[in-house]
Amino acid sequence: MSTRWLKRIAAALALCTALASFTACSGSDSSSGTAEGTAEGTAQASEEAEPVAKLGFIYKGSVDDGGFTADCNKQRLAAEQYSDVESEYIENVPVSEFEKAVKLLVEDGCTHIVAGSPVYANVINSVSKNYMNISFIGYGAGARTVNVYAYTEGVYQAAYVAGMAAAYNSDTEKIGMVVDPSMLYTLQSINAAALGTQIVYSTADLVTAWASTDREIRKAVDALALKGCDVIISYTESPEVVNYCSSKGIKVIGNIDYGSNYADYDSMILYFYSSRDSFFLSQYKAMQMGDWETSSYMGTLGNGVLCISDALSAAKDGTQDIINALVPKVASGAAPIFMGQLKDTQDTIRLREGAVMSTSDVLAMDWYVLGVDNSLDSFIESKATFEEIPLEIEH
Repeated sequence: MSTRWLKRIAAALALCTALASFTACSGSDSSSGTAEGTAEGTAQASEEAEPVAKLGFIYKGSVDDGGFTADCNKQRLAAEQYSDVESEYIENVPVSEFEKAVKLLVEDGCTHIVAGSPVYANVINSVSKNYMNISFIGYGAGARTVNVYAYTEGVYQAAYVAGMAAAYNSDTEKIGMVVDPSMLYTLQSINAAALGTQIVYSTADLVTAWASTDREIRKAVDALALKGCDVIISYTESPEVVNYCSSKGIKVIGNIDYGSNYADYDSMILYFYSSRDSFFLSQYKAMQMGDWETSSYMGTLGNGVLCISDALSAAKDGTQDIINALVPKVASGAAPIFMGQLKDTQDTIRLREGAVMSTSDVLAMDWYVLGVDNSLDSFIESKATFEEIPLEIEH
């Protein structure tokens, strides 16, 4: 398996993000009785002191693929620049190698481990029990434990906005959605996107296609286009949905942070993404101060973790008005997504008229809402394969 490590970068590098900085307390050196000697000893001790905490990130994908993992890694670095906490990572780690990656990071001095993909959610609890002196942050973890911080995101909120914008920009009333099963809350995000489309067209169809590798994604996009979908929503780790749709002139909504290069994609309507810089920084600060504790946290539109871009050049006039009107209501809770009478694809009532689904019930959903067309076969050809190369630390 190929691995790659990044050392912390200099704090002098500028960021556009306005994050508060903070510093660690310096120790003192009592070897000199003079003020000058004390100052020199303090500076030397501070320079030579080991970091109070060291984070090891474990990623399913590659930091160089321009997708979900790349987003996470940029946010890791952004937060690190404003703290005295050192961090490093191992990329391209399959679930079967998760514990081995943890072992290597711990041996390298990591005091905290961040599981940077929801695919590790089912193994983190069992592995963490073997490292009770190590603290974990589990992306997509179901519940906190004595040494696991459960971090998750209500991505379905962003998918709801994406669904409405997609339908508004559609002429066929058929919206496609390419979904990678390794992503967080896939079924909830599909359902939310479908309900968003139905706000615009009550009879709109959301056609789903499951894909993971770039080859599978291209096949999925082609199949959705043949189904009559003229707008496609991406919810994959790879950026290939946007890349391929742009090459074919199909309108698309992205699910990673395109930042300053969104103009490179003529057919992209908007993009949604998660901004975890502030969350990471708050965790770094707690670690530095020595008062970090396990907890549970959900990133949402309301607390700024989930973000929706402005409407881009491919969007119809009026798309920005929809974004401006809908996002604040969803963020504040004034526009619940799963409310009123909801039926599944078998026309069975799952939620009664006037009711609002609780967050716990949303996260436990195991059915598709009426309007989701999952008749396309999965485009996933095989499980992802990894080179059988022992994990090694590269400095």
